[in-house]
Amino acid sequence: MQYGYIGVAIGTFIEGEATLLFGGILSKLGYLNLPKVIAYGCTGTFLGDCTFFLLGKLLGRTVVDRFEMLRSRTPLADSIIRRHGPLVLFAMRFLAGFRSIILLLLGCTNMSVARFIITDLFMVVLWAVLLSFLGFTFGNVIFIFVNDVKPYDKLIVALAAGGAFLIILLYRNFVRRKEREPHGG
Repeated sequence: MQYGYIGVAIGTFIEGEATLLFGGILSKLGYLNLPKVIAYGCTGTFLGDCTFFLLGKLLGRTVVDRFEMLRSRTPLADSIIRRHGPLVLFAMRFLAGFRSIILLLLGCTNMSVARFIITDLFMVVLWAVLLSFLGFTFGNVIFIFVNDVKPYDKLIVALAAGGAFLIILLYRNFVRRKEREPHGG
């Protein structure tokens, strides 16, 4: 588990829900430290959020205009983001697969960088604590069914890593298919 915290940071930079849940489970099982999982999860998520938001600010319309899926949904997304910016920053945390898209669009709006950073930092901490503790609590369920998890630790880690890789591949395939769909499809 020497690279576990770096894995948490990288996983949360990209998306994060499964990463934080799994980090919480590994904390309960004694492989990782829960406060460190939360800290690395906050760091990775915040850096990822800032990256996509700033890409939206800097490249804005050129990125959105390249992808039909983004371009066709921009008017509705822009309207929602302008009215409910902070709420969108929290709600997007629970919309797996849409975080980067929402942040790009959010960067295209008139939300200031300072307002984004302050609001996002608060939302990131709240989200990371919630999901890490949820994973930690779920670790109790594992203990109920498996008293001694040590014989299974390599299998659990391999299955989780394989599952995460499979989810990423399926998500990328889904996004590519959506991009190829005609407008309104």
